[in-house]
Amino acid sequence: MADQNLKLPDLDKAPSDLQNAQTSTGMPPINVGGTTSTKEMVIACGAVLVVAIIFFFIKNAVSKMLVSSQRKSPRSADMAGWALFCTLLLAAIIAALAVLDSARFMSLAFLIPIGLAMLVSIVMFIVALLSKR
Repeated sequence: MADQNLKLPDLDKAPSDLQNAQTSTGMPPINVGGTTSTKEMVIACGAVLVVAIIFFFIKNAVSKMLVSSQRKSPRSADMAGWALFCTLLLAAIIAALAVLDSARFMSLAFLIPIGLAMLVSIVMFIVALLSKR
């Protein structure tokens, strides 16, 4: 048995029938670094839209709570609610982009503008909460 030469195939040159094979769970292999399909983008946009509707209801509840229990003016409470809505929505957009393709969408070209918008929104939220009127 020790006399036989056993040579394993090269990893770079896998047979074509193994490249298209499915894993043992029945799911196709994950395409790392590939393109994002239109179907995935539509699903992500739909998820962000659903989350935006939920965040809109949260915005209204926070605004009403600030007016009733915190005795804030309706104007500053509404500004705080919209700032909270923007912060949460931008965080949801970042999460959706990270799920879609983190290698492509988590680059500085995407993160810097969204991060700056979130920072401005957080500052607006804090200013609205600390306002005297």
